[in-house]
Amino acid sequence: MPAPKAFQLRRLAFPILHRVKLSHFSLYSLTNTIEFDFSEGITCLAGANGLGKSTFLQVIGYGMTGVVPKPSQKFVTVNDYYRDIRTFTQDYFDGRIKPEHLEIAEIELDMQLGPHRVLIQRGFVESESLRSLTIETDGQLEEFTDDSPEERQQAYEQLLTRVSGLGSFKEFVFVHSFVLTFDERRHLLFWDPKVLETCLLIFVGVDKDQRAEGERLRREVEKSGSRVRNLVFDIKQAKDRLADLHAALIGKKGADETKTYEEYEELVERAQKAAESVTLVESKIRDTKLAIADSASRASALRNEYDAEFANRLSAKKSSRQHPFVQQALVDGTCAICGASGPMVTKVVKARVEASECPLCTSVLPKSEEDGKMMARLMELDSALAREKKILDSNSLRVTQLEVDRVKRMSERDALEKELKEFSDKHKTVVTRRGKSSESFEELKKIFEGQISELQRQRYEERERGTRMAELYRAAQRKLEQQYLNVRENFVPRFNSLAKLFLGVDLDISLQSRENVTLVLEVRKTKRHADYQLSESQRFFIDIALRMAFAQFASSNGSGAPLYIDTPEGSLDLAYEAQAGEMIARFAEEGHRVFMTANINTSQLLTSLATKSRRAGFSVERLYRWTEMSEVQERQENNFERTLNNLEKLAKPSGR
Repeated sequence: MPAPKAFQLRRLAFPILHRVKLSHFSLYSLTNTIEFDFSEGITCLAGANGLGKSTFLQVIGYGMTGVVPKPSQKFVTVNDYYRDIRTFTQDYFDGRIKPEHLEIAEIELDMQLGPHRVLIQRGFVESESLRSLTIETDGQLEEFTDDSPEERQQAYEQLLTRVSGLGSFKEFVFVHSFVLTFDERRHLLFWDPKVLETCLLIFVGVDKDQRAEGERLRREVEKSGSRVRNLVFDIKQAKDRLADLHAALIGKKGADETKTYEEYEELVERAQKAAESVTLVESKIRDTKLAIADSASRASALRNEYDAEFANRLSAKKSSRQHPFVQQALVDGTCAICGASGPMVTKVVKARVEASECPLCTSVLPKSEEDGKMMARLMELDSALAREKKILDSNSLRVTQLEVDRVKRMSERDALEKELKEFSDKHKTVVTRRGKSSESFEELKKIFEGQISELQRQRYEERERGTRMAELYRAAQRKLEQQYLNVRENFVPRFNSLAKLFLGVDLDISLQSRENVTLVLEVRKTKRHADYQLSESQRFFIDIALRMAFAQFASSNGSGAPLYIDTPEGSLDLAYEAQAGEMIARFAEEGHRVFMTANINTSQLLTSLATKSRRAGFSVERLYRWTEMSEVQERQENNFERTLNNLEKLAKPSGR
């Protein structure tokens, strides 16, 4: 008898960041360019609250994927998720990048993807294209300079999909958003069955197409159930109208056999979102125009005050330097009295002014404190006018950009409304309004009875179809369950060892199959089916441990996997700070990379990280050097620097 075929694990490769360069990102106001290398092990972006740590994490993800995850976005399938967050991406950077920087702001990432070194540049107004793409393979460069931005994006997506082993670029976006990143959304895999089932299909499944087919069947089962429920409701509604002839005769519509389809509901929702998107951008235009009006009003008042102050100086003896004739001599070298010109005119007039003499009659001009005050006021007014002009220019540019965005969104809204109208016309409801005056009760009754009979037929067929889809979906789930059992001994210990480092007690995860195939957390042999059964810090860091286990399990031998963590340190109990650092350090020690954010404080989290990461590597990037701090934060800058210097010393291997 031949030996059974060995179970083949699916291996995935993820982009590993080596360097990031961010240009003209207005939120970080102290520098036009931020550039740094990612160290082996852990790179920590440290800064005080409110300086943009979470935003920087999202910027890196945007550079890699072209999208920004939307908080609380309902997940149905990988493809639907990618489609739905693209609109949010357009709005995320609004307010984080000034209008005058929008066209020139860009993110550049230098990454290792399997055997390839990949360098990409992406702007913030063209998320679905690349400004440049360079791929180095075995010393050979391919630069794509003759390709369009969209073709570069397509080449990047194809390379990433092929090398990563994932089914599509959209699947990579899902993995990056839900597994490789723990960000300010604080999304929890353990308590989101659909997302977790998709994770299992990707990380435990052995077929690239398995995830798409599993999601398709799950979607079809859900749609079928929804259609049956809606048809049942429509049948009841039609029977009620038959029993209430008066309501029918005054013009109530009969049931529409297709209005209840989930596709129609989804189309309505998308059209509503598109309309809301137009309303949002129009609101922004109104607000910006109001800001322009306010700024123009302030500028006008400042100009009037400046003119009045300047006139006062010109009328005073002590202000002879500002007299137009004197200014003409100093600037143009021309005497307005006799017409002489040349350097000598400037030299003579300048010497007399500096000697406090009248350039015309050589009378001595007294110096006064009042002259200094008036000059200081003029300088103050001039600076204020310059600020208002900058605000006016910025807001005027913003209005122009918003108007372009409005036209684009209106086009999308109109296209969806047209699509919705065509859908409605194609599936027009059975008319049950009162027609001609000769219409009889029997005729109306036949309409209702025929309608009910048709709806019942549709319900029966949909139930049969749903049963077939459910059988196929259950077969796909059984396949996934078997695949999980084949890898359980390889996967679960990874999670257990990491999670126990944090929690300090025995944990386990078990497979559960109800509506979805999912994982259930067990703490001290007790299943935790709801997130509230754990403290906030416990559920956050245990969920991070699950992400680490997925990344460890699927990454190819020696290639490692990245993790991006917007550290929820504010949720940490004092007892768990050091353990959280130890868990993250252990993940890095096993050949993986972590980019994380952290507040600069006296907690044990950073100290534990630095101490435990001596072998893996630990570096700190100081966010407060990039952006303006509050007065309170500025007073602590020396303390910030001292704290981080000490951490870097702790992270150095012994003897160095």
